[in-house]
Amino acid sequence: MRKTFGLSAMFVLAVALLSSCTSQKNLIYLQGSEDMNGDILHTYSGDEKNYSPEYVLAEQDMLYIQITSTVGNEANALFNNNTNSNYVNTDNAVFLNSFVIDKEGEIGLPLIGKVYVKGLTVEQAEKKIKEKAEEFVQGAVVSCKMVNYKVSVLGEVTRPGTYTFYQPSVSVFDVIAAAGDLTYYGNRHRVKVVRKTSKEDLIYTLDLSEASILQDKKFYLQPGDLVYVEPNKNTKALTTLNVPLNTITSSLSILTSVISVVSLILTLSNK
Repeated sequence: MRKTFGLSAMFVLAVALLSSCTSQKNLIYLQGSEDMNGDILHTYSGDEKNYSPEYVLAEQDMLYIQITSTVGNEANALFNNNTNSNYVNTDNAVFLNSFVIDKEGEIGLPLIGKVYVKGLTVEQAEKKIKEKAEEFVQGAVVSCKMVNYKVSVLGEVTRPGTYTFYQPSVSVFDVIAAAGDLTYYGNRHRVKVVRKTSKEDLIYTLDLSEASILQDKKFYLQPGDLVYVEPNKNTKALTTLNVPLNTITSSLSILTSVISVVSLILTLSNK
């Protein structure tokens, strides 16, 4: 009888472990048709483009702009809000020295006045502002940076939160990397991106396990996007692998004790 209970316990434990295991395939990013070297190649042809777009400026975007001159310091007082320093090293200072694109797609700069920048990349906006500034001062040097490229990430990631980026384009993998990657429980097949625009709310789902995602425009994010990583129903049950060893040992000890007691009771009852 004791042997029967022992085998039953082993069977239950084995079933629990096997049922909680997840195929390694479900944890791998960027899967696809690989060649003999294990490489995945996608060649762009015709009108198809290699998507790695620079973000174009939109209403309510914030630009940090500094205008100086190579022939003197007078431009600092003429153009800049902060006349004490050409450098800003805190988030609050960056915010206070930034310019918001209004509903007309313009920013209002000291002395220069209104400059239409909506629909331009940051680099294009910087060039346009430089052309305007050179009408007032020789040797104008313009530094233009976008300061509100923030993306939030929630769900099954190591470090949920809001992250700021200072690059011209941000992908889903950039945000996931900043958040410390998906947890073991993250569903790599269902990562949602929530995007609010002036006309509509968009929610679309990405499959990070597919290499073809790199050719999808939705792979690249916009300021204010929210990335949500759904939990994986299969891996969510796999708690035994993350349970401390002492907890597992204690559970097995309790199970063994229960089996011994039941076996003893049945043995005495049969006498």
